[in-house]
This record gives sequence, C-alpha cells and structure tokens, in this order.
Amino acid sequence: MYDHEWSWDHSQHRPTPAVRGILAAVLAWSLAWKGFSLWRAAKDDSRPWFVTLLITNTAGILDAVYLFGVSPHRRRAEREERSRDAIPPIA
Repeated sequence: MYDHEWSWDHSQHRPTPAVRGILAAVLAWSLAWKGFSLWRAAKDDSRPWFVTLLITNTAGILDAVYLFGVSPHRRRAEREERSRDAIPPIA
C-alpha cells in the first residue's frame, strides 16, 4: 500500500541530545529577554513596543534593542520632563 520511499520514519529525524540542549538554551535565553522587555514596555506604557515585542521572535535581539536603546532614552526624557515641571523657574 505505501511505497517504502514515502514512508515516514521519525526515528531518523530526532535531534541529538546536543542539539536539544542548544535549542533549550536558545529558548530559555529568548524567553528571559522577552519577559523582561515586555514587562519594561508595559511599565513604560509603550503600547506599540509591547505589541511589536509580543508578536516578533528574534531570539532576544529586538528585546535587547528596546531594553538598552529605546527604554533608557525614554525614561531619561520622562525624568527630565518631571524635574522641569516640579521645580519652578527662578525669576
């Protein structure tokens, strides 16, 4: 009924333990970056970044860009704005 050429033998397609370990490490790495970046985007009230980080999977690269590139600048600008609003100008 089935041609031997087209039969599915899954035993030949199992990853080795080393490959499984590497995949597990990449998954853990990506999950840690994604969790922290989503938490920071939510805390910063940055909806566009939150959605972007949620739907993309770049093994932590885009997450690191947000955490180290975008978020610090945004936080610094917000702090400066708050400090200008809190201190009355000297006449």
